[in-house]
Amino acid sequence: MSSVFSSAISGMSAAITRLSNAATNIANVSSTGKLPATPDGKATSFEPKDIVNITTTTGEVTTTSVPRTPAYHPMYSPNSPDANADGLVAAPNIALESEIVDSLMAKTAYQANAKIIAVEKEKQETLLDTLA
Repeated sequence: MSSVFSSAISGMSAAITRLSNAATNIANVSSTGKLPATPDGKATSFEPKDIVNITTTTGEVTTTSVPRTPAYHPMYSPNSPDANADGLVAAPNIALESEIVDSLMAKTAYQANAKIIAVEKEKQETLLDTLA
């Protein structure tokens, strides 16, 4: 397989990972939990993640998932069973606008890599036809 194909396929895989992560974050935007008891503690709410793409020396793309910092923000919800004495819960640090932009960027990256594969395939077929 040519390096162009392998690079484009890894880019498509990275786009799928990015889209999947955005979908998970969006699905959990309303999940809340208890605030941590101490400032350095963990909340019980969903912990959103971000995807970091890394391009290797061979031109392939790998992804890694990193926890979002801060993972939550306090939200007033006095009727929640998870509310503290002040009526606050931990809400995940998710901005729907950013997640939608990430989804659209993943879609565009996937389409661009699919086009690269199509063009490379056409280029190779033309080369074979020329040599034949």
